[in-house]
Amino acid sequence: MATAYPFPDNIHVTSTVTIKLNNTNYLLWKTQFESLLSCQKLIGFVNGAITAPPRTVSSTTSNTVTETPNALYESWFCTDQLIRSWLFGTLSEEVLGYVHNLTTSRDIWLSLAENFNKSSIAREFTLRRSLWVLEKKDMTFAAYCREFIAICDALSSIGKPIDESLKIFGFLNGLGRDYDPITTVVQSSLSKASPPSFGDAVSEVENFDTKLRSYSAPESVTPHLAFQAQQTGYGNASRGGYRGRGRSSGQNRGRGGYSSRGRGFSQHQSNPRASGERPICQICGRIGHLASDCWNRFDENYQRPDIAQVFSSLQVSDGNEWITDSGATAHVTPSAGNLQSATTYTGNDTVQVGDGAYLPITHVGSTTISSSAEGGGKGSSK
Repeated sequence: MATAYPFPDNIHVTSTVTIKLNNTNYLLWKTQFESLLSCQKLIGFVNGAITAPPRTVSSTTSNTVTETPNALYESWFCTDQLIRSWLFGTLSEEVLGYVHNLTTSRDIWLSLAENFNKSSIAREFTLRRSLWVLEKKDMTFAAYCREFIAICDALSSIGKPIDESLKIFGFLNGLGRDYDPITTVVQSSLSKASPPSFGDAVSEVENFDTKLRSYSAPESVTPHLAFQAQQTGYGNASRGGYRGRGRSSGQNRGRGGYSSRGRGFSQHQSNPRASGERPICQICGRIGHLASDCWNRFDENYQRPDIAQVFSSLQVSDGNEWITDSGATAHVTPSAGNLQSATTYTGNDTVQVGDGAYLPITHVGSTTISSSAEGGGKGSSK
């Protein structure tokens, strides 16, 4: 057999052409396959530079013409079938169904070009529209980058790559108002003699995104927000007492339907819905809705009737009495002498009174409060 055509049968095509051709990656696949054929001097088999020699050769003996097989054709045919097998090995099953009945490598190459290289107008329109309407919104910055680059790659694979400056503009346009500072900086740099590349723009925005997310950390609670009480019911001393267990008692519960924790200045609402109870509004005191849904929440002059009664009942005669009509599980006294085992308070909490002022806490302790229903309470001195 003549060896006029190379026959590199030791080539592992999958190590060079690393992707299988499908409906979306023709350009990438073609680039890899052309590189393989070029380095082996076989590109002419598919682009038409190398044509098939005659199958037979004629010889004349004693005025008799005899046709004999052409050894050069056999060499060409073996190499062509080798390339054909390479092509088949790098096609997906769906694409292989289009060309499996074609006999030469050039026929396969031309058929693939006809189907994929001529980009579909509808597909190009769909991809471009998806690119321009893409917005970050609730996505993470990394997810937004992946989706944007995937659409750009899809356009490149059909031979319609996006210009670098338009790619940067579309990328910045979808970020949103939070990224306006860095967007303005990058856009202004596009007019310079050496404008940034798309990769440079992504890197700048990524650094800004990292700094932006660092500002999202929750702020520390100020001392004026330490006293928060939300009740699910309204109890008083005449209906039942409250029992205090001192400063480290954990969580105390009264018949009023609410709970307190710690020193009594940071109270947490028990969840009425979890126990099947209907919610009670903390603004108007009515049953059936929460404070967030109350129609009185924006009325600065509104005052709940029972709150007015509570403040009117808070009367101190000589500094030694405890008035528990406020329905609280932690009470305030003006004298540290009213507390048993009073200790100096070293925290940062304060007590807010009716006129909006904040009074310091000097001591904490516990005592027994006598009322029509025997009970105990924990108090603080101010």
